[in-house]
Amino acid sequence: MKIIRDPIHGYIEIEDKILPIISTEIFQRLRYISQTGLAYLVYPGMTHTRFEHSLGVMHLAKELTKYVKLNSEEFSDVSFIDNDFLDLISLAGLLHDIGHLPFSHTFENVLSLAKEIYGLSVEYYGKKTHVIFGNKIIDQYLSNYLDKFSKRYDTVNFVQRVISSTPKTKEERFASLIISNAIDADRGDYLLRDSYFAGVGYGNFDIERLKRSLIYVDDKLIVLKKAIPVIEQFLLARMYMYETVYFHSVVGLYNAILSHAIVKLIKKSSIPQISPENYLKLTDFLILSKLEEAGKEFYEAVIYRKGFKRIKKDIIGNCYEYMEKRRSEINRVMRETEGLVIYHDFYDVPYSEDEIFVYYDDEIKPLSSVSSIVSSLKSIKKGIIGYHEKAENEVSKLTKLLEECQF
Repeated sequence: MKIIRDPIHGYIEIEDKILPIISTEIFQRLRYISQTGLAYLVYPGMTHTRFEHSLGVMHLAKELTKYVKLNSEEFSDVSFIDNDFLDLISLAGLLHDIGHLPFSHTFENVLSLAKEIYGLSVEYYGKKTHVIFGNKIIDQYLSNYLDKFSKRYDTVNFVQRVISSTPKTKEERFASLIISNAIDADRGDYLLRDSYFAGVGYGNFDIERLKRSLIYVDDKLIVLKKAIPVIEQFLLARMYMYETVYFHSVVGLYNAILSHAIVKLIKKSSIPQISPENYLKLTDFLILSKLEEAGKEFYEAVIYRKGFKRIKKDIIGNCYEYMEKRRSEINRVMRETEGLVIYHDFYDVPYSEDEIFVYYDDEIKPLSSVSSIVSSLKSIKKGIIGYHEKAENEVSKLTKLLEECQF
């Protein structure tokens, strides 16, 4: 096996059978897809990519599975977890983000704007866009590698169903819980990694304690009672990272600016069509190299942080709901100014009641029923208004709406 030195997990071991997949062009492309869009314009250290995150999820998926097997043997039959399965779940973790487009989730916002505001014909599936494209990428670029990966499993179907959360077998259901759940390898890696590169402590939690605190019962990942504090820590870490880093108003502003710029590039056919056939060309570098074609205002904003301003009032509570009711009017202003006036909203649900359970005095209970901290977590909803300095007159249409909601 090969060993990679990682700042989050220490040494990450790469099995020989996985190394050829990492070495493919389509996976190496993830070195040029930023993990957190333009967050580095606010947190300069956040220049890390989907490449190292994917390696981290691969590592953590395997680690969590090993410990769940050890912890669960007195509670349920986990005999299906053997070395072959560990390799398979590692592979699913490795490929869970293979479908991401340039600047990651920012490009999903691009497709939303292109379809809903500018009326372009593009493929857009909400937050699942990168997952659906990922399955197409696996078919087009990786199926030959995956067909040879395991003699016991249909690897292509296994990985595709796991990363798209559409499992059909017991093994796939377990893997889906490990890869994509309220407490999973994906969140476990990106909270620690993004916190580290942002230079903040908000995303830290006790990953070693978490590994040793999960059991598998009745097709559910269950938290042991003694580990309730570390799960609370995990969920609070996630909330703090969203409120402080991912949903930072200036981070959101620049990701929105970039989104409108990329829509302009799509309209002008300045970048290749968004399809699996063109994925090897679709990287952050391509977008940055074409940015001048979107207009001087957008180029200088993204490259030099010049030109755009933000109305320094976050739109929350009743005001957020009011602005949502006026979205058609807001969208018209953005469309007419071609992105020189921007309204950008943030929305996140911290967890779902039916996702996290605790093994509490020989009973399985929802975590929220035994944790006042968890039951107090609320959804985050926020909007911001930004504008280019040459569009000060046009932004008044949105600031007027903002004034109206102050009743």
